[in-house]
Amino acid sequence: MTVHAGSATAACGVVLAGGRSRRMGRDKATMAWGGATMLESVVAVLRARLPRVFVVAADGQRVPAPAGAEMVVDSVPDEGPLRGLEAGLRAGGAAGYRWAFVAATDMPLLTAAVVGRLLEGVAAGPADASGAPHAVFAGAGGPGHPHGGGDRTALAEEIDAVVRSGRRSMRGFLEGATVHRVVLGGADARAVFNVNTPADARAARGHGIV
Repeated sequence: MTVHAGSATAACGVVLAGGRSRRMGRDKATMAWGGATMLESVVAVLRARLPRVFVVAADGQRVPAPAGAEMVVDSVPDEGPLRGLEAGLRAGGAAGYRWAFVAATDMPLLTAAVVGRLLEGVAAGPADASGAPHAVFAGAGGPGHPHGGGDRTALAEEIDAVVRSGRRSMRGFLEGATVHRVVLGGADARAVFNVNTPADARAARGHGIV
């Protein structure tokens, strides 16, 4: 399923690349991955499905702009991933998209098929008063994966209010939203695997990545 800008569930892509990568010991966005970088790999998957992709980087972070993506700066330092999500959703909303498929830069096993499956959940999920869920995200037998799925771009305003109140947890924010959880299994579950550490990278490369 290719989601076009004029469709009822018009969606762009957002990749959160502004993390500090402490557990990896180096910037994950620029790590070599399958003949490209980890960030380029994620962007390429989203570009296969979506008309525009925004990459969110921290202010001052040196991240080369991947081909086919537009860079967005999270200009609020040290307030966690919710501020990065807010920046990406604002960029998508300003460009006219109701939805954004949000991925983290450390999800290099993501596939176009899983992106399509999760976006199909937009129509299948529980609705709020506006007729659509706030977010659709992947679950794989546990509590879910808040960095793999779709978010309504209008959530940017709610994120700002939540962060100003002192709450910065991505999962905690989604717990207060109307969410449709799509349970993934097998190879699809691997698609939303986070590569946080060198051991994670070795495990992920065991699936044929060089």
